[in-house]
Amino acid sequence: MTGFTGALIIPQWQGAGRRIGYMAGIDCLRDLLPASLPRHEVDCADDVDLGSQEGVKALATLAQHADRAALLRRNLPSPVLTIGGDCSVDLVNAAYANATEDAALVWIDGHADLNNPASSPSGHFHGMVVRCLMGDGPTQLTRHVSRPYRPDQIFYAGLRDCDPAETDRIAKLNIAQMPVGDTADRLIAAIKSCGLSRLHLHLDLDTLDPAAFPYVGVPAANGFTIDQLCRLLIALRRAFTIVGGSITECSLANQHEADQARPLLRRILQEGLGLDL
Repeated sequence: MTGFTGALIIPQWQGAGRRIGYMAGIDCLRDLLPASLPRHEVDCADDVDLGSQEGVKALATLAQHADRAALLRRNLPSPVLTIGGDCSVDLVNAAYANATEDAALVWIDGHADLNNPASSPSGHFHGMVVRCLMGDGPTQLTRHVSRPYRPDQIFYAGLRDCDPAETDRIAKLNIAQMPVGDTADRLIAAIKSCGLSRLHLHLDLDTLDPAAFPYVGVPAANGFTIDQLCRLLIALRRAFTIVGGSITECSLANQHEADQARPLLRRILQEGLGLDL
């Protein structure tokens, strides 16, 4: 079941280290949201100072955004849908889902986002957010993670482009994965076998194959089709109580791309995430 009660809009790009078309992507998603869905927008700086602190670029700006998101999120009833921006915008909402009771974190993404500052090749926080949700990261950000996710609460879907350190970590921790082309049944069974019934649903649009949806910051080949993604989202919504969600990493370079992306995003929001558009 789903039924999002509100949208937490976080116009942040600094976690990716470059602005590209993230703001246009957020604008497109914002415009598609149903008028009946309350919107709560975080005031994000458009700060281009990407200097590194503690191994994370733009850490001070990211921490400021997370603090502001947390102030908004704590007063909202669940489930809330986060709209980004780079995928690290989901830090606060995903952490909130697990704050008092165990939740499954289903990370639908072409990338694992499992680096920490020591292992990250880039220093970009959008590649570290899952590790941060496990309690490993800069204290300015992990302080929003009151109950870190355990490895047996994390489930990847559509994962295919990992750094070597991430691949090693996934194997060491035995984190479950649903590869592209597999059915949702095994993923659902794996989640249920861990005794989990509540689910936070993270969607990074680069889980989609570039032939199906090229409008992302970091495309990865051999991803889901729109049909496959929507079927997966529907199955998860039917099988579990959705306590939070996100849709991130839409990057639109111009109006033509926005026109091409809009009907695809509408389908994902309406059919996949169950919004009444």
